[in-house]
Amino acid sequence: MGCFNVYIFNRQGTCIYYHEWFRPKSVKQGAGTLQDDQKQMFGLFWTLSNFCATMDPKDQNKPQLGTPRKIGQGCKFRSFTTNSYKCNFLEVPSGIKLVLNTHREAPDLTDVLQALYDDIFVEYVVKNPLYVPGQPFQSEQFVNALNAFLRQNGLLQQQQIMQAAA
Repeated sequence: MGCFNVYIFNRQGTCIYYHEWFRPKSVKQGAGTLQDDQKQMFGLFWTLSNFCATMDPKDQNKPQLGTPRKIGQGCKFRSFTTNSYKCNFLEVPSGIKLVLNTHREAPDLTDVLQALYDDIFVEYVVKNPLYVPGQPFQSEQFVNALNAFLRQNGLLQQQQIMQAAA
């Protein structure tokens, strides 16, 4: 089981962090540029989240399809699985969105993504006095903690970390 890549978006949809461990097909073979890939990923989750909120059978006050919603409003979209990968998603009350693409056999990672946000992102990014909220960041401490956290949760093997560093 393994992770392929991770995206972290701010509340405006800007990718503030991207890291990949394994991606057999390069971005240039798909989206064109990394920035286009990030925009497409955010657009996918914005659309799916709105679709899920609109189709929620339990909510009597459903927003119209395509209408912007408040963070946390409506039912929550957590993941989808294809024949090649599983895409896991978490949106926290601050508007930060985490996307983790994994092997298709990965279990529900909602708790893992919440812990990643609480214990890694908040600790190594938000609490960093040099961090400007909502802006892209690079932090070796964050990367090391992220790799250790995913390895501890059985989602990352040492060879993936070595490939990503190369």
